[in-house]
Amino acid sequence: MTETRNVILFSAGEHESATLQRILSEHASLVSVSTLPELLDFLKNNDCDAVFCGWTHHTDTWRTVLELLQIRYPDLPVIVFHRTGGEVEWIQALEAGAFDLLVPPYLKGTVIPLLEHAVATRDARRWHNGGEQKGIEA
Repeated sequence: MTETRNVILFSAGEHESATLQRILSEHASLVSVSTLPELLDFLKNNDCDAVFCGWTHHTDTWRTVLELLQIRYPDLPVIVFHRTGGEVEWIQALEAGAFDLLVPPYLKGTVIPLLEHAVATRDARRWHNGGEQKGIEA
């Protein structure tokens, strides 16, 4: 990784995301948020390379979050993470528009390459479409 990535970790609880938080904070500029208003407020005022979104939330599901982010920030890669998950959950996440589904064990050798792949894919899409697309206010 040649530059510092700006990443948001959106999770309902610290227990769910402690390992991800440790790995990402060592390799990216990381902001952790736990509510949808916090997430949207941060994105409104800051550039972000990717969002890691927990499968469970207190009031908002990952699907709701993903749908809203796709409308407002269509180029922003969202990686959904889930403490358990298999093929069915992976298909659900991809069909909903997530970049990928990440399941434990959360390892540096898995998380960081996934982040870099998500950012590279976003950059390639922007280049292919003729320029950078910023967030769209809805």
